[in-house]
Amino acid sequence: MNKTKLTIFYVMIISLLVVSTGCGSLGLKDDKPKEVILKAVDVHPDTYPTTKSTKYLAELLAERSNGRIKLQVYPSGQLGEGKTIDAAMKEGIIDINRQGIDIYVKDIKMVQAFLMPYIFRDSAHEWKVLEGPIGDRLKEELKSNDKIVLAFYDSGMRSFYSKKPIHTPEDMKGMKFRTLSGDVFKNMLDIVNAEGMNLAYNDIYPGLQIGKVDGAENNIPSYLTAKHFEIAKYYTLDEHLAIPEILFISKQAWENLSSDDQKLLLECGAEAGKYQRKLWAEFTQKGMEELRSQGVEFINPDKAAFRSAMNPLYQKYPDSLALIKEIQAVN
Repeated sequence: MNKTKLTIFYVMIISLLVVSTGCGSLGLKDDKPKEVILKAVDVHPDTYPTTKSTKYLAELLAERSNGRIKLQVYPSGQLGEGKTIDAAMKEGIIDINRQGIDIYVKDIKMVQAFLMPYIFRDSAHEWKVLEGPIGDRLKEELKSNDKIVLAFYDSGMRSFYSKKPIHTPEDMKGMKFRTLSGDVFKNMLDIVNAEGMNLAYNDIYPGLQIGKVDGAENNIPSYLTAKHFEIAKYYTLDEHLAIPEILFISKQAWENLSSDDQKLLLECGAEAGKYQRKLWAEFTQKGMEELRSQGVEFINPDKAAFRSAMNPLYQKYPDSLALIKEIQAVN
């Protein structure tokens, strides 16, 4: 987006925010508590677990500050997404956002370990890691990149689905899968003698139809909403990847808050994070029930065999090996 278009975009956003909020102050540090107005965005609609949880955060803040702190949530990408939102946060137009940590892999060294296949044994293991010392270190790294983490959000465990059943790594031999881009995922499929295909998300369905790919991978709600189950009826619960998401506030907005308001925001953020995990679990369970009714077969594979097969992959990332072992050792 060039400078002229970005300026026009900012004017439009500011106009919208002024109409909807009035001219409240930002709660600069002062002896006397002031009204605080914060603005959060999400690309998902009101009904999605992340958006509902950020709105829950707004309710907690309003209740515990007696209405002094107002968090306004703009869902469905109303104010833009991606680089547009990043730029708006730097300008102080938007304060709070949600993102997957994978986008920081080039800036924060330790993120690479979190993106390794089968690094987490299951969801419970993931959350023990995120809520422990390793998660605290990740928060500090993100803080050094001007992002203060209010909560980790659950984006689900990603698994393979295909047009034929997969029980073991050997079953994937010769198959073609649409996966996330990056060397890690290409190397993962090379190890099991499968092939990774670069397809846009909207091209997966027709790709499955014409046989360009034999399967893909994603979490259960995405598999359902994209209707890929109509062609690929086998969902193998190998749970090879879970990409944590963060709800964060910009450093600029954070430093404008009093220490008491910072403390309250962190407390309420932690509660919103737990609420989101509960919503996500219910969301996923409901999705599984719907998929079963549509004839999907859920397969519980030998996950230990998949994890063992990935040992050569980990060796390709020597800078991440120590953290990989540390994560795996968490019980």
